[in-house]
Amino acid sequence: MSTHNLSLSSPGLGYRLLSFPLYLFWALHALIHGLKHGLPSYLGLRIKGGESDNLQRIWVHAASVGEVRAITPLVQALMQQGEKILFTSFTATGYQVIQHDFADSVSSGVIPFEHRRDCRRFFRQHKIKLGLIVETELWPELLYQARKQNIRLLLINARLSHKSLQAGKYVRGLLSTTLGYFERILTRNSKDCDAFLSMGTRENRIAIVGNLKSFSAGKPRQPRLIERDYLILASSHKGEEQQFLQARPDGLKHYLLVLAPRHPDRSAAIQAQIETLGMSFSVRSKAQSVDQGTEVYLADTLGELDSLMAYARVVIMGGSFDTTGGHNLIEPAALGCAIITGASDSNIVEDINMLGQNQGVLQVESMPACWQAVTRLIAHPEEALALGREAKSRLAQQPDIIQQYMAIIKPWL
Repeated sequence: MSTHNLSLSSPGLGYRLLSFPLYLFWALHALIHGLKHGLPSYLGLRIKGGESDNLQRIWVHAASVGEVRAITPLVQALMQQGEKILFTSFTATGYQVIQHDFADSVSSGVIPFEHRRDCRRFFRQHKIKLGLIVETELWPELLYQARKQNIRLLLINARLSHKSLQAGKYVRGLLSTTLGYFERILTRNSKDCDAFLSMGTRENRIAIVGNLKSFSAGKPRQPRLIERDYLILASSHKGEEQQFLQARPDGLKHYLLVLAPRHPDRSAAIQAQIETLGMSFSVRSKAQSVDQGTEVYLADTLGELDSLMAYARVVIMGGSFDTTGGHNLIEPAALGCAIITGASDSNIVEDINMLGQNQGVLQVESMPACWQAVTRLIAHPEEALALGREAKSRLAQQPDIIQQYMAIIKPWL
């Protein structure tokens, strides 16, 4: 396929000059980030670019755990077609999930620093025939150097954050230049399509394909982890755990409350909050058991959220009781869970519309209202079952997103 009409403007001298004073900051951040997440080799991975070989690979890049999980079914479909994969992440946790889920079946790594020298070395080390970049990973220098190596790029499950759309003239110009490096931009929905059009992307380079997160086998990866009846607050952010625990009604004190924070490295801070509230708790990362006297179970681990949600009486999705905008409702829907989400929904409006507000998902205005809904679902288990069945049924009616993506990607292989 011809690529002569793509913009190959560089990120610009100003952007490149900025990378020199920032390099020390990036290195320090990488060192701290790696140590914080139990991956001391993270800094070295970002500098060295990972192991290289002579195999031609498709480069798949996702920011962190959520994006890695979203793209995994597509990666598996490509591997079934005999393709070799270089799977990279930006974060240490994303890299750890890739290694956990794929082991040696893919070449795994993290992306280099956003510096011309490091990016050029990365592409000299790897033989890449196609790049699939997930969602919002728009690194100007990295993607420019990919195009300089004649690597075709597709933006997958593409979206633009509200922050990007509201950015100043320079940042918007840089984003517009970066978007010019992509052959096609494959978006989740019409809203995302409009966002890219507003950045100057030509309509003939955008396709609405669907949300990769709507693809799921609907089966937990592990058996039941907790034998007691429990409620779970999933993918929670700072402040939400305390709201959740403080608002618990006295009538539901016998239910175990499971907290699965979006960022498990917040574990120590959450433990301190639970202690302040005078509640008894166990911590999964410490292999502490749950007994009848345990009030709170802190699931501060990676890779177990689906198993924890699958057996919960009710799943309360975090990131929706602050200003985050909500988190993926597709995974609990695929598991047939009764789902409650909060008022902050800028990231999940399409999910709510698809599942049906008050049909496949309950949306509430506040944490007290959330607990009112939980109380009702516990008192009327048939309503909770109907809510989960409706969510799973609506999800099953969606088109096969993986096959749609594969059909579009195939001509670029």
